[in-house]
Amino acid sequence: MRAVGPTSSGSADWPGLGATLAGFDDGRLAGLLALRPELARPPPRDLPALASRAGAWPSARDCYLALDRAGQHVVEALCLLPQPALLTELATLLDVAVDDIELEAAVSRLEDRALAFRLPADGAQGARARLLPALRQVDYPARLGPPLASLLGSLTGPGLDQMARRLGLKPSRIMAETTASIAGMLADQAVVDRLVKEGPAGTAELARRVAVEGPLVSVQHGLYGVTDQTASGWMVNRGLLAVADYYTAVMPREPAIALRDGRVFPPACLRRPELQPTAVDAAAVDRVAAERAMKVVADVVAILDHWSSEPPAVLKAGGIGIREVRRAAKAVGRSDPETARVIELAAVAGLAEVDLLAGIALPTAAYDEWLALESPDRWAWLATSWLGAELHLSLAGAISTKDKPIPPLLGRGPERDATRRRRLVMGVLAGAPPGTAPGRRAVGERVDWDSPGAWAGGPATPAALVSWALEEAELLGIVGLDSLATAGRAILSDNPQDAATSLSALVPPAVATFVVQADLTAVIAGAPAASVRAELDLLADVESQGAATVYRFSEASIRRAFDAGRTTDLILGFLEDHATRGIPQPLAYLVADLGRRFGNVRVGAVTSYLRSDDPALLAEVRQARLTARLRLRPVAPTVLVTDVDAATVTSVLQAAGYLPAREAADGSLLLARPTARRAATRSFGAWRPAIEPDLPSIVADLRRTPLPAAAPPAAPPVDPESLRWLQATLSGTERPTGIAKGSREVRSLLEMACEEYWVIRLSYLHSNGHASELTVEPTDINTRNLLATCFPRGDERRFVVDRIEWARVLTEAEEELL
Repeated sequence: MRAVGPTSSGSADWPGLGATLAGFDDGRLAGLLALRPELARPPPRDLPALASRAGAWPSARDCYLALDRAGQHVVEALCLLPQPALLTELATLLDVAVDDIELEAAVSRLEDRALAFRLPADGAQGARARLLPALRQVDYPARLGPPLASLLGSLTGPGLDQMARRLGLKPSRIMAETTASIAGMLADQAVVDRLVKEGPAGTAELARRVAVEGPLVSVQHGLYGVTDQTASGWMVNRGLLAVADYYTAVMPREPAIALRDGRVFPPACLRRPELQPTAVDAAAVDRVAAERAMKVVADVVAILDHWSSEPPAVLKAGGIGIREVRRAAKAVGRSDPETARVIELAAVAGLAEVDLLAGIALPTAAYDEWLALESPDRWAWLATSWLGAELHLSLAGAISTKDKPIPPLLGRGPERDATRRRRLVMGVLAGAPPGTAPGRRAVGERVDWDSPGAWAGGPATPAALVSWALEEAELLGIVGLDSLATAGRAILSDNPQDAATSLSALVPPAVATFVVQADLTAVIAGAPAASVRAELDLLADVESQGAATVYRFSEASIRRAFDAGRTTDLILGFLEDHATRGIPQPLAYLVADLGRRFGNVRVGAVTSYLRSDDPALLAEVRQARLTARLRLRPVAPTVLVTDVDAATVTSVLQAAGYLPAREAADGSLLLARPTARRAATRSFGAWRPAIEPDLPSIVADLRRTPLPAAAPPAAPPVDPESLRWLQATLSGTERPTGIAKGSREVRSLLEMACEEYWVIRLSYLHSNGHASELTVEPTDINTRNLLATCFPRGDERRFVVDRIEWARVLTEAEEELL
C-alpha cells in the first residue's frame, strides 16, 4: 500500500471556490443551498459571499458531520493524500476499486455539497479530486494521529538516541537519520506486534484499542516520569505513543496502521450495513403493541389522578424524588426506571408540570382535555408528543455519575439532537418491510452509518442512545416484537388520526356499563368511556385498577355528588342506565337517605348562619357537644348565627354527622363540584415557524451579481533572489520549515497560511517600539492589514503587515500541543 504521509498542496489547478461555484448551473446551485441551508440564511449578496460562507470551517465542519459514514471516510482519505489526489490513489487507500459504485456515489455527494471537486485528467495522470481546503482541519482523519517524524521532533538528541537503543537500533549522529530509522521500524507490522507482546500486562489490549478507536490515550497519573512497568510508559518509551500533554498521549500514524494490519480504513467501509430482518407475525406485532399502548395510557391516568389529590413534593435540586417514583411504580406495576419514563412522557405531552411556587408537581389543564378523549386518541397524543420531544425520556431514571437515579421532571433544557436521533432509529424500522424485525444491533449499525455525527456529544454512548429510543418506542406501543406496528407507522407519517383509528380496531371499545354489587362496589371490565368515568369519579372512589376497575360507593362519595349539584333522581337514573344488574337495595337506600337529609340544614354568612324549617333540629344542633365551639346563637326559631366562617361551620357539622348544604344570598343552594388541582399554565409566547428561503429567487439574485474577474496584481517585478527562501521551502514539502524575514517573503507566507489554515509564529513591532512574539491563525490579509485569531485566548486581532518582523509556520506537532 502507498504510504500515508503529510498533505501537500498546490492551487494552480483549481481556480478557487468562488469560480467553481460560478460554474454551477442554477439547479446545482439551488441543490447546494438545499443541502446546506445555513448558506441561504440570510441570503448571500453575491457569489463571493456564498463562497466565503461555504468555504469557512464552521459551515464545512457542520456539513461534514452531517455526512454518512462513506462520505466521511472519503473526506478523511483526501485529508491524508496530497492535493489534488488521484482517484486511483483514493480508491487504493479506501481498499476499493476505482470504479466502485459506492465510491462514485460518495464523491458525488461531496461535490453536491461543495466539499470536494473532481478535476479533469492532467496529461498522463488520471482523474483527480480536490478537497475543500477548510476540511483539512478535520481532527485525526481515519482516527490516525500525526506522522511519527513530526512527534519525534519534540525529543532532544539524547532522548531520541535512548529510544533508538530500546528498539535495537544504533543511533546516528544526525537526528534526522535516527528519526527516519525509528519511523521506518515502527511502520513494520511484525516489529510493532513484537513490541506490544513484549510489554507489561495490558499493553497489547491498550495498543489495539487505541489503534482502532482513536489516537488519544488518557493516562490517569500523568505521563512524565513514566517507566516500562506500565503499558502506557512502555509504549511512550518505544515511540508507540507520544506525549501530547501531562495526562494525554497520542499514537503516531505509522504504528496505528501497522496494528490495523496495514489498513487505513476497515474493509467495506463505504458499504451501507445490511439490516437482514427476520420475519414476524404482523398481526401479533399489532396486538402486542396495542396492549402496551393501552397500558401506558392507563398508567398516565393512574399517576396523574393520584397527583390531582395528593401532589408530590419537588426536590430542592429539582425533579420528583425516588420515594414518589416508587410509590407511582407500585401503583402501576412497573419498575422504577419505566415509571420515571412514564412520568417524563406525561410532562413532554403537556399533561403534568412542576409548580415552582408551590414546590409540587400537578396535572395541567390540558390533562382534563386529554381525559375527554377516547383511549386511542389519548395514545396518539402521547406518541406524537414523544416523537417530537426535545429530550431523552430515558435519561429520567437512569443512573447518574453520582450513582443515583436521575429524577423525572428535573426541568432539563432541550437536548441536542434528541428528536433527530429518535427519528433516525424509527426511520430504520420504518424502512424494513411490514412483518419483519431487524435486530437491535443491525439498527444501531445502520443509524451509525447513516448519520455518525448525530450520535456524538449525547448524554450516553451511541449504543445506549439507540437502545433508549427502541425501549421508549416499545413502552409506548409504537414497536412490538422489535417490529414497527401499523399504528406506529402512521405516527411516523405524522398522521395521528389514522394511528388512533388503527389502534381502535385492536383494543376493546370503551365500556359504558358496569356491575353494582351489594357491598357498594361497581366493577367495570375494561376501559370506561370518558363520560361514564367522569360520573363515577364523582359518585365513588377508585379502589383498584387493572383489567377491571373497581369503584366503591360511600357516604362521603355520594355526599360529594350532592355537593356538585346531583339529585337523588339524577344519581339513581345514572345507575339504572349503566348498571347491567340493577341497583342493589343497600346503595339505593344510601342514596335515598342522603338525598332526604341533604340540605335540611343550610349554612350562610353572618359571618355565618344556619337556617332550617325544623326548629327541633336547630335546637339539637345548638345543644350538640361537637358543635359547641361554633358558639351558635338563635335569632329566630328557625335561624342560628355564628361568628365562624361558613366553610368551617359546614365542615364541623359534617363531622358531627349532619348533612348541611351551603346557601347562596338569594336562598338557593350553593352547589359546587370539588375541582382537581392543576398547575398554572405558563406562556412562552406564540411559536413562529421558520420561513423557508426561496431558493430560485436567491440563485437568480446571485446570477445578477457575477463573480468579478480576477485581475493580475499591479506589483513591481519580483527579484528571483528575494524569493529564494520561499521557493526552496515550498518545493516538494507540505509547509515551509524556515523563517520568513523579508517583507515579500512574510506576505507570501501569510497569504499561503490564510489559504492552507496554518498557524503562524510571528514577531510584531507595536506602536510603542516594543516587539513581542505571538502565535496566530491568519484568516484574511489585504494590502495593509492581517486579520488573525490569537492563541491561546482565541480573540481576533488586526495587525499591520509591515510591522511583522519575521514569521514561521508551526509544525504539525506544535499545532497538536497548541
